[in-house]
Amino acid sequence: MTALRSLTVALACTLLLTAAPFVVGADDEPPFSAEYEQRIGAEAAAQVESEYTRYEDEQAQAKLDAMVNEIAAASGRPDVAYDVRLLDTEEVNAFSLPGGIIYVTRGLLGDVQSDDELAAVLAHEIAHNCTYDALFQAERNSDYFTGSVAATIAAILLGASSDTVSTVLIAGEYVRRGVLGGYSVDLESQADRHGLDYLLKTSYNPVGLLTFMGRLAAQWRREAPADPGVFGTHPDPDKRVADLAEQLYDAGVDMNPRATTQWEWPRAEEVEADGQTVARVTLWGDEIFRVMVAGPEAETALARAEAIAARLTPLLAAGLQRYEVGVGDHDGNPAVGARGETILTVYPEDAQAQGTDQSALADQARVALMLALRTEELDWYW
Repeated sequence: MTALRSLTVALACTLLLTAAPFVVGADDEPPFSAEYEQRIGAEAAAQVESEYTRYEDEQAQAKLDAMVNEIAAASGRPDVAYDVRLLDTEEVNAFSLPGGIIYVTRGLLGDVQSDDELAAVLAHEIAHNCTYDALFQAERNSDYFTGSVAATIAAILLGASSDTVSTVLIAGEYVRRGVLGGYSVDLESQADRHGLDYLLKTSYNPVGLLTFMGRLAAQWRREAPADPGVFGTHPDPDKRVADLAEQLYDAGVDMNPRATTQWEWPRAEEVEADGQTVARVTLWGDEIFRVMVAGPEAETALARAEAIAARLTPLLAAGLQRYEVGVGDHDGNPAVGARGETILTVYPEDAQAQGTDQSALADQARVALMLALRTEELDWYW
């Protein structure tokens, strides 16, 4: 009996993962009536709310309502009036139900690193709703699941724990910890593309979808099983990130991840080293340059370090990358810079204080900055 059950569930999962996407054209008749869509959505919502508690947060609710209104107006179904509901759980999740109900968990609100990432998640879910993915997927697989269409939708999107939907095997590694995981490869890729198209027409930075998916991809690389078994056709997050990057590139979008994530600004601080107090500039905990003398540009070593950090900060905010960092000349002294701007100048006093020559010290600072930027990249994506 167990073997038969496993075979049936595996077959259902395979069908769930390979269902072809449906795209609604501008002149097409809706594939489902508004009344049916609303009824199924309400029934699925009742199933969800039997599993999770809703909670109130006026500030978050107002933000979410404003986001979905702006994104919906740019979507394939601008007539849908979305109903955003908050769920009181630490799980990082969001999903849409037929009829325009969107659930957002407290965990997701705490996990996103910007409003742009949150808007990107909502755009992805609105894209699923615009192509009726939940309804089509539930109906395609109705022969393999117990319970109603609404219960099947709730199980696919949320996870099954009740007797009503206990035979449903959830199709994806990210259910209960990621928003991009209850659908097939084609449906998820389609929602990515459409969601990004919607974001391009709004005030939100579409790079938010790239950075959010980048973190999911990093989590997948750390935790994915060596043998995915029946989940082998589940969307590969790395490929999805690459596809999103290509779409953003084709749209001419500046792919600066610092614009949509929380990142650490360079710091100037004083530390004890070799029995003396020195200043230094750090980024992501890595020392970029040790400032042992004030030099001609500041009154104290710390003030000079602060000036270096202040020059580096706007370059980082604008999307500075490793390959842009180099060593040049500034008033006859070697200097580290990028994008035509000088970040720090190495004076003879610096070389003397550190027992080396100016060029070697400048190159050391260049390499240190590049390594710090590499640390940042690894933190984002690995």
